[in-house]
Amino acid sequence: TVLGNKVSIIMPTRDRASLLRCALLGLRAQTARETEIIVVDDASTDETPAMLAGEFPNVKVVRHGVSRGASAARNSGVAVATTV
Repeated sequence: TVLGNKVSIIMPTRDRASLLRCALLGLRAQTARETEIIVVDDASTDETPAMLAGEFPNVKVVRHGVSRGASAARNSGVAVATTV
């Protein structure tokens, strides 16, 4: 979502800690715009929650207690985005 110079990036994920880490490091390297990064953890059972809390404290995280699917995860992200 784009409003002015601020961008909200919504990333649904489930049990993909290593891939998510790489994606977030790539986003952190982007400096062209102010970004709000929202990760929606769709009931991960791997190290995703711990990795997010430890390595990416500035990322907004929404957690689903039970898997609701990618579409529901995206909608949850849009619901908390501040640039919509």
